[in-house]
Amino acid sequence: MDALIRNIERITRSVGILASFALVPLVLATCFEVFSRYVIDAPTVWAYEIGYLLTGSHFLLAMAFTLQANEHIRIDIFSANFAPRTRAVIDLLGYTVTLPLMLWLTYALYQHLMTGYLRNEHSGQSAMNLPVWPFRVVFLVAFTLFALQILAEVIKTARSFKAGGQ
Repeated sequence: MDALIRNIERITRSVGILASFALVPLVLATCFEVFSRYVIDAPTVWAYEIGYLLTGSHFLLAMAFTLQANEHIRIDIFSANFAPRTRAVIDLLGYTVTLPLMLWLTYALYQHLMTGYLRNEHSGQSAMNLPVWPFRVVFLVAFTLFALQILAEVIKTARSFKAGGQ
């Protein structure tokens, strides 16, 4: 089990770090769009679509990394006063409810990806009109990784519970 957790967390960390690099082209595209629009009065046809695709990709691919770093939003005002074992039970309940939902969502996203690919769907969001399947691959990868990280958290939390919540 330790090897499984290590591998999941290594992949999660790697994808999270790679996702952070999506900010560089996002900032560059946004700055170029502002310059083009307001300085040379020639807005681009691509910056809007690139912007929302990179923002969405960054957000989605960072979900599992955020979970691994224990940085998801939680109501600490209550849980901070609980014993470690009680917090472990709450976390375990949350993870075991969320994991099947993420697995179902991952399967549905795979079907959504295949539908978009087979139909050659395009975004229709700008004149650029990109195909949607690459972004749907990001969705699928992000939610698959999120489900795997939840699995790792279930194992770690169950261990913590067994050890007395330490």
